[in-house]
Amino acid sequence: MAWILFVLFSLGIPAVYCRSHTLHYHITVASASTPGVPQYSIIMYMDGVQYGRYNSDIRRAQFYSASLNPLSEHLDMQTKFAQAFEVWQRHRLNFLIGVFNTTNDNGDIHVYQRKSACELHDDGTIGGYQDIAFDGKEFLVFDKERVVYIPSTQEAVMVSHLWNKHYDSTNSKMFMEIDCIEHMKMYLPYISNDLEKKVIPNVKISSSESESGTKLHCWVYGFYPRDVEVKWIKNVRDEIYSEESAEILPNPDGTYQIRVSVEVTPEEGATYSCHVDHSSLENILVVTFVPVESNKQPFLCIIIPVSSALLVFLIALRVFKYIKVPSGHQSVSTEDGD
Repeated sequence: MAWILFVLFSLGIPAVYCRSHTLHYHITVASASTPGVPQYSIIMYMDGVQYGRYNSDIRRAQFYSASLNPLSEHLDMQTKFAQAFEVWQRHRLNFLIGVFNTTNDNGDIHVYQRKSACELHDDGTIGGYQDIAFDGKEFLVFDKERVVYIPSTQEAVMVSHLWNKHYDSTNSKMFMEIDCIEHMKMYLPYISNDLEKKVIPNVKISSSESESGTKLHCWVYGFYPRDVEVKWIKNVRDEIYSEESAEILPNPDGTYQIRVSVEVTPEEGATYSCHVDHSSLENILVVTFVPVESNKQPFLCIIIPVSSALLVFLIALRVFKYIKVPSGHQSVSTEDGD
């Protein structure tokens, strides 16, 4: 079996830093080539949006946003760094292959990954993290306070000792707290408008039947920025928890999508609503299913507004179970926004 892992990686503070930002670098190294997949790649993300890349096929660093084109000299430096960095990362992959006593003789492809991030908080403080994985399993986490790598699993304890013995962790700390932050501050003035944009989500609801009941699906798509809260509510006040994990996925146009599904047993008089909270919205979107028997469909998609007065009433009764109480609700159409 071949392992193939796709990584799709106060005072004195300028106005562009008025909120927290995160710069990610996702590094992937494979032990052998695979058609269509570079053996070595670096992907750069700013606040979850892909802004740059380097890989062993193109052999040069590239920006995805034309806003960063004025930084051509910096891009040339990043190309030289990425080419040198490739040698170091391949050495680490070979080290792990030796430690885990694995080979490529049976056709397996082994993958080394490193996720590094630095954070610039809205109060001017900085943070960051670094995780290392082998063949898709995380096993080391960087402790920047102690400047050592610590095991994330019991099986990785021995590996962590060998890793800390063979590799100097000081460079990881310096990159996280100095180089990465400097890069972020360099990029932000050019892409701040992109990062501050807000795109209102579209919402579609569907249902499907199963042996155990009815499954409701709330598909929220085309929104930006990434953070969103989507939940199903029964009878206006009771949250329905999904047993399926819902992942926010990127769209090719830079927006995001998520689908939240729950399984219910329809009850007479009960209503089921999908609530969407996003920074682009003044109020929460509410999309509600109401049972309809006449057309033999289990539910009819109807969108209703919930007034602010009702919210106040529910809060007073302490039956409104949101973690963050919204200021109101807003109705939307389930038709495409095109």
